[in-house]
Amino acid sequence: MENIQATIQQMLNEDKRRDTFKFLTSLTGLKLNEEQVFVIGGSQQFSHRHSTMANSDEQQMSNDNNNTTLSILDLPDEVYLHLFSFLRPIDLCQISNVCKKWYRLATDDNVWRQRLLHDMKAWPAISSRSNPLSYMLVQSDRSQKEIFLTCSPTIHRCSNQINDSLVYLSQFSNYFRSWFIGSKDLIMFGPGLESYTSPLVKNLLWDESKRFQTMGMIPGHAGFGSGIKIKLQSHVFNLITLYTNCMKERENRQTGDRLATSNRLVRSNHIDDFDISPQVRDACREANGLVYVIEASRDNKLSDFCTELQVMTREFRNLPLLVLSCVRNTETKRWPAIDVVRELQMSSFANQWLVQDCCVDTLKGVDDGFIWLLGLQSNNNLVFGASNESELNGP
Repeated sequence: MENIQATIQQMLNEDKRRDTFKFLTSLTGLKLNEEQVFVIGGSQQFSHRHSTMANSDEQQMSNDNNNTTLSILDLPDEVYLHLFSFLRPIDLCQISNVCKKWYRLATDDNVWRQRLLHDMKAWPAISSRSNPLSYMLVQSDRSQKEIFLTCSPTIHRCSNQINDSLVYLSQFSNYFRSWFIGSKDLIMFGPGLESYTSPLVKNLLWDESKRFQTMGMIPGHAGFGSGIKIKLQSHVFNLITLYTNCMKERENRQTGDRLATSNRLVRSNHIDDFDISPQVRDACREANGLVYVIEASRDNKLSDFCTELQVMTREFRNLPLLVLSCVRNTETKRWPAIDVVRELQMSSFANQWLVQDCCVDTLKGVDDGFIWLLGLQSNNNLVFGASNESELNGP
């Protein structure tokens, strides 16, 4: 019994997930008496389940003397659920194959609900196809395990990778199509371009890692539409940046009146509502995607970024949307991606979208977001593809 106590204490004090998995998988043949089950933590449940075997003190003493043995499978459900809470999702999936009881407990909705609520705060990317809030919004009848496996970035990314034999065909297709279609136009805008994370554009221009290769500049028209021609892997695209005003006006602007002084938006007939200016509408006419940049530090209120995004997505509801949730450096405390999705009300958007955590100083996550945005059309059709509207509104 002392050895079991020491093993359990070590399991709880060290790496709980790893040791719990080893503990469970190594005990399938272990025999425990009533006293040892009491040590593990299921004394009350054990006494209740076996009350018919212990109706008197004499019977209990007799059972103790006979050293009644029990299988590890006779542990109370509460003990298993507590131990399972330390396991990784992949371990839970594997351990459910041991027996019927472990399958029932390892697929319990409460276990996966708690795992989902805990893990989704750490997910660096959430898309319109892997948004757990959408399942909660419609009160889906899918199990919590199904929702987790559908929404988890790691599992979702692996399940959606195209066949390795098609990788080279996809790259050749991108190159071949560029001769006929030309570079894609991506429209980048948002408060993150005019705040502490504003060096993002400069870092893209002078990326020392050469992930983003600058190929030239794009002139604008009447102060709109200027940008950068960039190569990222096999993709070539035009990144068109839209600021609310010229640099001098932005520097002299008072805090809080950013949208009110913007030359991209005009007041609509509704109070506190905006429409896109005709110049911006013309500049975005041939756009293939939207990139919305926000500063996601804890000092900012995410709901303040909602209005501008809703105006643009309302006008261009058929364009895919990438939200770069940026912080200046890794030391900055940030809002999780799931909070960005919730506060920007993205579950109600008709666009395909992705929220991607990014670091401006290192550009970590920025390339992942752009590759997702640029790869949408290529993955839907490896050769010529369809129009933006038909692709985005497909099955």
